[in-house]
Amino acid sequence: MDYYVMECEGEYPIRTLDDTPHLGKPPWMHGSVVRPPDCQLVYILDSEPSGNMKAMYTGPQYPIMREDLITALQAAGVDNLQLFDAVVRDPETGKEYTNYKAFNIVGVVAAADMDASELMQTSSSTMIDVDFDSLVIDEEKAKPFKLFRLAESVNAIIVSNNVRLEIERRGIPGMVFYDPRNWAG
Repeated sequence: MDYYVMECEGEYPIRTLDDTPHLGKPPWMHGSVVRPPDCQLVYILDSEPSGNMKAMYTGPQYPIMREDLITALQAAGVDNLQLFDAVVRDPETGKEYTNYKAFNIVGVVAAADMDASELMQTSSSTMIDVDFDSLVIDEEKAKPFKLFRLAESVNAIIVSNNVRLEIERRGIPGMVFYDPRNWAG
């Protein structure tokens, strides 16, 4: 298999984000190049002081990742990321973390083999927000790309095997790579 769904589950216990920037613009999940924000991107950690920060937070409208993950992606040849300075603030300690960047993945790829994939019964969409019970990647369509958002379900970040291997080699904690057939989302 050449492609995986990349997620970050973090190391338990996990420190979550309590607040993300409010830019009033569409989320950075559409694959389009975005203009640099006019303001500083500030993320606020939850007020529970215990827990480990994740290497990547994708839930917010404007996702962020830690610099060690960015370095691994770039070392693996990923060249379709837009990166923006970000600050993660801890409301309990007042500490500010500047080793995170907001990121935008430029480009979406329609690489789901819709005939071979299994959709959730509730899914009626065919693009952007398809709910998969099991995903099959059309590797011919995906082949030119090392990292991309799946056009059929833009919440899925797909990476090539060499990207997975580079991240695993660097031992970035909490990164998970799902066989697409075992991924539901």
